[in-house]
Amino acid sequence: MQSIPFWLFCWQWIAAVLNLGASAATALPVIMAFSLLTGRRGNARLGALGARTLARFAAGLSLLGPLLVAGALLTLLTAMRGTEHALDGISPWLPAVLPTTTAVFAWLAGTACLVLYIMVDRVTPEPHARESWQPGQLRPRVTFAVLAALCFFAARTLPNWPFAALPGGLGMGDVAFAVLSNTLHEYFTSFAPAGCLALFVLAFLTRRGGSASLFTPEDEHSAARWCALWAMIGYIPRVIDRWGLVIGFSLRQGPLPQGMADQALALVPLTLAVACWTALFVKGAPRKLYWLNSVGAALLVLALSFPFLLLLGR
Repeated sequence: MQSIPFWLFCWQWIAAVLNLGASAATALPVIMAFSLLTGRRGNARLGALGARTLARFAAGLSLLGPLLVAGALLTLLTAMRGTEHALDGISPWLPAVLPTTTAVFAWLAGTACLVLYIMVDRVTPEPHARESWQPGQLRPRVTFAVLAALCFFAARTLPNWPFAALPGGLGMGDVAFAVLSNTLHEYFTSFAPAGCLALFVLAFLTRRGGSASLFTPEDEHSAARWCALWAMIGYIPRVIDRWGLVIGFSLRQGPLPQGMADQALALVPLTLAVACWTALFVKGAPRKLYWLNSVGAALLVLALSFPFLLLLGR
């Protein structure tokens, strides 16, 4: 806390919370694609409406990506060089800066795919209620949703790619496996904020005037449970893995490793957030339980803020 300026500490905290929005943007195209594909069973209009709404939110949230990537680089340079000389001699094409440069381009490419999706959605005929997709209606929508997801996955991968040089003793295959494996684990957690946001959007639409013309109560029930499912699954693997690690060390003789107790405390709000979304899904996500989504979102923010709160208390 004392080794960095207070403004820099605050920015890191804010960036950690804002990263929830950027993470949601990366996973929303996947939810869009699956929502569209479920329309083959006679819910094409509901899938199209949901995907269109999520595309607009994802396009807006994706603009956080370049900001956060560039901010992370500036934070690192400021910590190393100081505020006055942070950008001295820095070029976007330097090997050490290419992870940031390429990640920004990948974020912008994903945003462009979402904009193209919105444009195609406007000119492509919309299916009628309770109908399945017709030829030519589904393919362009799914294509741009998948392309956006691939671009955002690349944007999550590139900041960790060693453009300057490969680590000593590791080949390209080893590096690719390590980077992609880590990105896949992190990317999967993005489904939690994405599903949480989608449920907030659904709740907003139901409270807006004229929502009855958009979808029936049965459609709302199905969509709410669908959103709760994505929010629930995002952090389940991480929670299980981390609790298994904590419990395993607790059963060993001797003191816990340094920082393990703090990690266990940080897991509590994250576990409770998963419990909120699980309860929503199991109960069928009725409208009277939408408040659990707000509680889950607050607990998720608390879990991300926990390391910063610990530093403030020391």
